[in-house]
Formats: sequence, C-alpha cells, structure tokens
Amino acid sequence: MKKKTVLIDVATAGASGDMFLAALTDLIGEDDALLPVAASLLIYDPSFRLNIVSSSHSGTTGRQIQISQNTGIRLTPISIKEVLHSVAEEVELSEAGKNLAEKALNELLEAESRAHDKPIEELHLHETGTVDTILDIVGSAYLLDRLGLLEEAEFLATSVAVGSGTIETEHGSLEVPVPAVAELLVAHDVPYHNGDAKTEVLTPTGAAILIAITDKFVETHEDFVAQNQGFGFGVRDLGKIPNMMSIVIGETVVQEGEEKEVSKPPKEEPKKKETKPRKEPSPKAEEKPKMLDSWNEDDVIVIETNVDDVDGETISTLFETLLDEGLAYDVTIIPAMGKKNRPCFVVKVIAAKAGLKSIADVMIRNLGTIGIRYTTWQRLKANRETIVCSLDIDGTEHMVRVKVSRSVDGSILSIKPEADDVLRVSKETGIPVRELRPRIAMQAHAVTE
Repeated sequence: MKKKTVLIDVATAGASGDMFLAALTDLIGEDDALLPVAASLLIYDPSFRLNIVSSSHSGTTGRQIQISQNTGIRLTPISIKEVLHSVAEEVELSEAGKNLAEKALNELLEAESRAHDKPIEELHLHETGTVDTILDIVGSAYLLDRLGLLEEAEFLATSVAVGSGTIETEHGSLEVPVPAVAELLVAHDVPYHNGDAKTEVLTPTGAAILIAITDKFVETHEDFVAQNQGFGFGVRDLGKIPNMMSIVIGETVVQEGEEKEVSKPPKEEPKKKETKPRKEPSPKAEEKPKMLDSWNEDDVIVIETNVDDVDGETISTLFETLLDEGLAYDVTIIPAMGKKNRPCFVVKVIAAKAGLKSIADVMIRNLGTIGIRYTTWQRLKANRETIVCSLDIDGTEHMVRVKVSRSVDGSILSIKPEADDVLRVSKETGIPVRELRPRIAMQAHAVTE
C-alpha cells in the first residue's frame, strides 16, 4: 500500500522559520509565492521587505529567504495572536492551515511561558515577538495549502540537529539549545542530536513549526520514494556544514505491522544522539534560469475543460472555490459553441504546477465533467513590489498597500492600490473609491520615484 508522504530532513542543520519558507518556496518553484503573506504584514511594519534568492552548497541548490524589518516593533503575546489571526484571514488560509498556524504559535508561546516561568499574557517577547515570526508561521501554512498537502499527506521528520555551544541573545549569553527550544523538545519527546554545528541551528520558531507539522519522527526511510523536493538555506554561514533543510514529497510503501519510529530520549537535559547514515534523496534536476532579460520567468499550468450541461449558478461557484481559496491565479469562463451545435462554456484555469491535482478534483466534482486537459506554459512577468502609502485625510492617517510594477529599466509600469484597503478608507472617510485611487497613486508615485 502506498500513501502520500512528506519527509522533512532536519538532521544536518536543524530548522528555522525562514528555512521552512525557503524549502516550501523551492518546492513550488515561484519566487513570489509568499507575496500575499508578506504584503499583509506591511500594515504592521511598513518597512517590511522580503527577498528570495538562490543559494547552494556542495552542489545542492535551493532558495534562501532574506528579510528586512523594523526590529524595534515588538508584539505582545496578545497582539501576536491577533495579528496571526488577521493575516490568516486575509490570505484566506484553509481551516487546516489556520489550525496549523495557531498550533505552532501556541506551542511557541507555551514553551516561552515554561522557560520563563510566567503566564503567557505576562511574557515580554524578544526575538520571537517580531513581525517575521508571523511570516514564518502563517507563511508555512499558506505554502503548504498551496501545495495541497495539509489534508492528505502524512508528515515525517528525521531526528533534528540542535547545535551546541552558546549564542548571544537579548536575554544574554545562552547555552544551545536555548530554554524555549529545550522545552519544546522535552514536552514532545522530539528525537534530537547536537550535530556538527557549534552554534544554534534549531530556533524556537523552527522547532514550533516542526512539531506542529510532524506526525511521526523516523530513524530510517528506505521505503520512501521521493517525487519532488525543495531545499531551504538559512542565512548563517556554517562553513563546511550546509546550513540547509529539505522537504521532500513522495510516497511511502507501508507494509502492515512494519513502522520504524525513533526511540525517544528521556525527558532530561538535551544529550548528543548518534544517528544512522541517512539515505539522501536524488539530486534535484537542473533548473532553468528564472530571469530572461531581467523579466521574471516561471512556469504555470493551463487547465481547460468544455461543459455544455451546467447551469450558470453552478459554474459561478468555481470562482469562489478556486480563487478565494488560493488554488488558482486566474479563472476564465468563455461562452462557445460545442459539439452537436450546443452552446457551451470553455473553463480555463491558470495555476501553479503543484496545484494540478487539487484543481482537477475541484473542476471534476463541481462541473461533472469526465476529464480535463492541461498544458505547461512559460510566462514572463514584470518585476513588482508592494509598498505602504500613508494618506492624510482631515488629520487622520490611513495606511494603504500599493502594488508597483516596473519594467526592465526600473521605470514604473503601473501603480495599483490594494482594492480592499481603498474600500476600507472609503468607508472610513466617506470619499468615493474613484476619488481615492488617483490620490493614492500620486502618493505612491512620489514615494517610489
């Protein structure tokens, strides 16, 4: 029997929130996959910027997340929960995604509470109270949603490397693993070992996400057949040690009565644990260049089907299901004439390659069609970023996100205010949307020129 399986390999350099995001982005293969989550954080930190770059070590290529933010902005435990809930709603996480994000944050806060022997509401969050913690947690859930893995896959993880030595934090010099990480490891019987790195490689946020996701920790995975994989690199240079984790999608051949599970260490101080040599997944195929003459390039799938026996109310549900749930980039319904001279609709969906199975399932179930056709297309995209503009109206400051697209020479192609933000300001001020848009565009143009 085969079952869909996700293997998280954290045995070499542990895990951090940004490494999870980088590995999942690498799996999807789109550098702007996290853009909706990053854009939703601009309201809380207008200086927040996210950049995805390629990284490699010893012949393995993956992605790395680079973040700039206002580190002076610190969220309280209450506010970080509120922001997480708001961002999860805005990017329209599935129920499974929301549950995962809430579980990871709760694990993190509870570990901090035990480490400092204080109730959660009295905690003063340091590194874990910054805006990028929300990006790490909600972003991981959002990308797993995009990959369609939360509902149907079993998540396995290797024994996790924690590092050794000491690190400097806002609390002063701390031994590795730091108290919050140690609390998470002990509370959940997570199998761990020091590894070769002489510094921290398992962060509190990385540990919380790993625990929230993982169904089982395994010692060996010979029965695992890799199908697709992503590599996420951390920002710290560990020298000869690759600061990297991998997330591999595949299948596991399960034979009744045979499950290999790691024996858990006792609930005491972290001890070094030797692990067996790991079976490495096959190398990733060489990737195409992601830029062509400075335009962004990526691959998408175009999925189509013809239907001639579906009413308008039924076919309209596809927009809500595919777009609102983030499964597709675009949905187009085209009136046409089909076989036997019957009026019909051509349903065309543009989506990421990873979403093919989920979208095909939605189309077949909702339309009753007996099949779909799909092709892979390459597309070129203008460079784009999202900024926040401050609009002063009658002495009140209103923050509006604006999407700015640029040509290859850096000149502005378009400035488009976020529709939801414009509508919110319109309701708050009574100024019509059609009057607000040019005012916001002028302000954005002044800021970006």
